Amino acid sequence: MLYSQNEERYSENEERLNDILDMIGSMASLDFSKVLQTSHRNDMVDAIALGLNMLSEELNTQVVTRRQLDEINEKLEKFAFTTAHDLKSPLNAMTGLLHLLEYSLAPDSKSEVIEYMSRLKKMTEKMKGLISGILEYSRTFSLEMKTEIVDLNQLLNDVIENDNVADRANIDVDGKLPEVLFNKTAGVQVIRNLLDNAIKYSDKRQCEIKISTEELDDHYQITFSDNGPGIAAEHHETIFELYNQVDTGMKEDSLGIGLATVKNIITSAGGRIWLESVPGEGASFIFTLKKT
Repeated sequence: MLYSQNEERYSENEERLNDILDMIGSMASLDFSKVLQTSHRNDMVDAIALGLNMLSEELNTQVVTRRQLDEINEKLEKFAFTTAHDLKSPLNAMTGLLHLLEYSLAPDSKSEVIEYMSRLKKMTEKMKGLISGILEYSRTFSLEMKTEIVDLNQLLNDVIENDNVADRANIDVDGKLPEVLFNKTAGVQVIRNLLDNAIKYSDKRQCEIKISTEELDDHYQITFSDNGPGIAAEHHETIFELYNQVDTGMKEDSLGIGLATVKNIITSAGGRIWLESVPGEGASFIFTLKKT
């Protein structure tokens, strides 16, 4: 009888040790999904199993963090390269215009001077807009956003009032926007950028923007729809990429930063954003945010 019990215990321990070896092999392959079960004995094998479970959880956290950092670094490298190029272009143009001004300061060339100054002013404004966009975009790379209960309805009203949106578009809110767990400053950026995007690319005499909310299980789905020219399906993903500028046939000069900023903010808050649009039928930008 004693021999039978020892044999059973030996067989059980062998099985537990095999499980430990399997888990070590999985961890070596960066698979941290396995969890070792412990027995009621609280023996040395259980101690090893508990230690491996804790180690696996810690390594998994580190691997996830490393992947996130690698992704951020890749974005920052692309961002730095493209920014350097885009900042040079208006500066070079401004330098050229200044040289032309030097040759146009004769008394009979006043009209040319005014024209060059006007163009130089536009270049400067573009430069300021680009730098502001860069600063706004760079802030969204913060790994931690302080969140609080935010009333989106209040944020929308603040943006409409502070940016004189009512003078440029007709805003129709279907019902009342919800309170969500979000960062207030980030919320203002999202609302402002989505409204500006709709107004900037409107091809109608009156820009119409409709904002609606759908309540789902653990989050809200919020939609910003406009009556603009619409966007072809092949651009529905790339439009959220940094410096991507979709040709809609409009003459508006876009920096290609606003929607990339919006996407970074939404994904950092644990939500997602996408576009639904058909050319000629306007566009709907839809995003999700967690409930309070």
